[in-house]
Amino acid sequence: MFLLSGAAALTAAPIHGLSSSRTSHSGDVIDLIPKTPSRAPNYWCTWAVQNYMHGQHASSLSIRDLEGDAGSRLAHDALNEHVLLGPHGWARDFFPRVREDLYLLLDDGWESGGTATFELDEQKFPSYRGSTSERLRKLNHSVRKAGWRGLALWCRNTPGGLKDERLERLSADAGIGYWKVDIGDPTFNLIQTRNANHLPLRFEHVHGESPLNGDWQRTGRFGSQPSGSKRQQILAHTDIYRTYDVTSMLSLPTTLDRLAEMLKGAQSRSEIRALLNVEDEAYVAAVMGCTMGIMRHPLSGLRPDTDPDLFFNGPRKTKQRMDEVARAIRWQRIAPPFAAGRTTFTASEEILTDDWLFERGQTWQNDVIGKVAYQGAPACIARGIALPRVQAGGEKPFVFAARFPNGAVAIGIQERTHRDNGWFMPSASVTFNVGDAQGPFGIFGSCKSLRLVFAQSLAGKRIFVQDLLTEVGQDVTAKFDIKSNELQLTESDMRMFGHSAGSPGDISSPGFVFAIR
Repeated sequence: MFLLSGAAALTAAPIHGLSSSRTSHSGDVIDLIPKTPSRAPNYWCTWAVQNYMHGQHASSLSIRDLEGDAGSRLAHDALNEHVLLGPHGWARDFFPRVREDLYLLLDDGWESGGTATFELDEQKFPSYRGSTSERLRKLNHSVRKAGWRGLALWCRNTPGGLKDERLERLSADAGIGYWKVDIGDPTFNLIQTRNANHLPLRFEHVHGESPLNGDWQRTGRFGSQPSGSKRQQILAHTDIYRTYDVTSMLSLPTTLDRLAEMLKGAQSRSEIRALLNVEDEAYVAAVMGCTMGIMRHPLSGLRPDTDPDLFFNGPRKTKQRMDEVARAIRWQRIAPPFAAGRTTFTASEEILTDDWLFERGQTWQNDVIGKVAYQGAPACIARGIALPRVQAGGEKPFVFAARFPNGAVAIGIQERTHRDNGWFMPSASVTFNVGDAQGPFGIFGSCKSLRLVFAQSLAGKRIFVQDLLTEVGQDVTAKFDIKSNELQLTESDMRMFGHSAGSPGDISSPGFVFAIR
């Protein structure tokens, strides 16, 4: 680990646009990450962990019971006061580093009498009594007391008309700031009513999708989404548009292709102010200026046999990558998400296609079990900046990048998935022209080498890096031979800088920020 010491520690000063230096027993140090929690509308959703509850500590388990409508009912029934707020409840144990940045979103199963009654189920949450808004207010208080930003709620098919207004008002009275609207509201009455009454609510809308894009037995592409398409209409009439459900195995290419087509159709359309939510692809969200609907959780080994989990399984081992969420969230304190229509978008012509042979227990989509599925996405995408150049002797990684409105820049380099060799990182060299961007700069993932090209010479500058999990920056100027307008990082550098504060047993990809002054 490289630490500020000696003269560097004594002369370190705040970097423009970032949090001020803090004083420790060894002198002033640089902290590149603001202390103030991100105000981006990110959340952790309970649905995946709800789906992992049935069968825990059992001697046997039928995987078929977890699939389809039967599995959804079991997940619905699993949500209650104890699993959420008990001594070792999800609200008390999960995401301690970034709870204050995240809403805790209750998915299907929290309310009684339907999917949009907003009546907290009294049998599941017996400690919360009173009127509808009082019960929600008390639960929201408990969630905040546990350290979260607040409570957010899932609903489906709201009643419309004046009944929508009633639900919005009681939710606002309870201090609820976010609704995940999973289908329904075809005329966008929720948004119109909210605006007319000036209520402090944000709405997330979707266009329902299969968990695999397009013709998944061949190319697996999402398809063009030009201005005027149904999905673009939804995007233009909401606060947040979620790209929707995906399989665990092929989540990355499925999500990247959806994101690429939505950004392509929305680019440079200033009237589109909605943010895009890419669900659990935390590093995609961090780099591409999107929000997160995090669903991963750390629970594992609690079911019999192969410990099946239809939401998080396979060689990527997402449940062992909890640090990625914290790193992504903390980057958004520096570079918050920005509107889908805010800037330009570019995608490479080259398409990378991943594949997987699905076994039972790896997806809830029954028709894909026992078959090979394919999902394709552009090899490289970028917002507001030129595409990085990727060189490789064989397979290439997925590469994505963005320049944020505040001058920050980020790049992500992520693995591929093939049925024969699982989740793997191809050997590749990446060149990224960041132009006159002042930074700071976020790096998510790693590769054989990453060459950053700047518009101005770096001679005489100092380089500070910080694992996004840490509170202290490191002066690593001496590590580089800075004589021109380029900075080259090796894979060893990226792993050292982006893994210096990882949790024991966590296998997350590197994630760090660096600044130049």
